Amino acid sequence: MVIQRWDPVRDLLHLQEQVNHLFEESVARSGAIRETETPAAWRPPVDLFEQADRYVLRADLPGIEGSSAEVQIEGQDLVLKGERRRDPTISRDGYLRLERPSGSFSVRIGLPGSVDRDAIEATYRNGVLEVVLPRKREAPKAMLHVEVK
Repeated sequence: MVIQRWDPVRDLLHLQEQVNHLFEESVARSGAIRETETPAAWRPPVDLFEQADRYVLRADLPGIEGSSAEVQIEGQDLVLKGERRRDPTISRDGYLRLERPSGSFSVRIGLPGSVDRDAIEATYRNGVLEVVLPRKREAPKAMLHVEVK
């Protein structure tokens, strides 16, 4: 048995997490409609992984047309922006359950210095945006002779 020092702040934060979880569960079970159409109300899930010659970013953007997703380079950051709109033919009062988030989103990810910014490519297929970030090709290093004294 491990003896831990009592930390009232840690215990309070844990209690807050439990209450938040209970509240979210009860709202989800009731089918209550949550307002999510505020700027940056949602954030799409994003994977970023490394391969031998590049980095690859994949973002799940179902319900968004590929042409409405923006991929920008701002300084040392890659920025994904877009908006998923709710169906305008259905009135707000017509929904019995509304769980899919809508509204604007923005995701900012810092880029490593080794990315070749001029060769970045993005494709959108089946609701998934893939951004390929090739690494810069390094010039072969010339041999350097170090004299030992």
